[in-house]
Amino acid sequence: MRLAILSLALVCLDLKAQQLAPGDPLVVVRNGRYGYIDRSGRVVIKPQFIWGSWFSKGSATVYICGREISIDSSGNLHPERFAPDGELVPRGKAGKIGFVDAYGDFKIAPIFDDALPFSDGFAAVKVDDQWGFVNANGDIVISPRFRHAFYFQQGIGMAESDQGGVFIDRRGNVVATGNAYANITEGRIPVTGSHKSGYLDLQGNIAIPFVYDEVQSFSNGLAAVASSDKFGYIDREGQLVIPFQFDDAGPFIKNLAPVKIGSQSGFINMLGKFVFRLPFDNSPGFIADDAAPFWTTNRLFGYVNTSGKVIWGPTKGSADHRPLFGWSKADEIRSCKGVPKVVRDRIEGYATPE
Repeated sequence: MRLAILSLALVCLDLKAQQLAPGDPLVVVRNGRYGYIDRSGRVVIKPQFIWGSWFSKGSATVYICGREISIDSSGNLHPERFAPDGELVPRGKAGKIGFVDAYGDFKIAPIFDDALPFSDGFAAVKVDDQWGFVNANGDIVISPRFRHAFYFQQGIGMAESDQGGVFIDRRGNVVATGNAYANITEGRIPVTGSHKSGYLDLQGNIAIPFVYDEVQSFSNGLAAVASSDKFGYIDREGQLVIPFQFDDAGPFIKNLAPVKIGSQSGFINMLGKFVFRLPFDNSPGFIADDAAPFWTTNRLFGYVNTSGKVIWGPTKGSADHRPLFGWSKADEIRSCKGVPKVVRDRIEGYATPE
């Protein structure tokens, strides 16, 4: 499993919630219940919910008494906020998908057959069997003509045509072909071709030749690339700045990157030297500002800070996504176990959006 492509539950969470703001509480799981800690590892919202999301812009969502409810960093419950102020998120109604604001009101009518969240001002939507893009007003800006469409990043969209993966500009013009398995960052598009991988610039020109077995996104001016089963790091011009030596490698965030080399694992600095060692199976790096989630080989979960101090765990249980097939009656009953009547009454009083 590659460190930078986190295939655990974390990747199923809202993309925007994966980069926490400084000071946002961190989600943890203890004895099957979700709660939150601060950056020192102190529990600030006791584990009591059967599910909770990451914090994003000062609030998170928890499931309690059969409802998804918003919670602030002090642990106070509020009616569910579906999106941060000024943003829209997909929501279904009567078998169709539209986009709602923070209060659950449809700002883009539910007329689509499927949709993805907004990114870079556009959202991919499905009409019948074809995908295109809409803007924040709900106007179709790129007509549905793709087998699938994904996200825009730095003015470049990713889609799938009958001929394979394509990269398009904001007018829908194809600027290049290929597939991206990492984010478009720092003006470089990581692309996997038929045999090798490399990078394009935002105009679709080859910026770094297709000579690698694997390429990852740029962060802090460097990107991990693989050749002959070893990882090293290159700069935006394609110059190798940290030699090929690692068995696995992740992104530089806070000037630290998670790596594995032989039986050793830990975080290196931008000179390629270990700052601290930490036994883990994988880690996405410091996606939570000054705290990095990590998983051990026996699937225990923890957080480590930039000084190398483990502030949580490793323990059984880590944040997971909502049930793929929705909440069950048993979930509803379990989520209300132990909740005081005054809290149950307050939750019942919250309006239910359409």
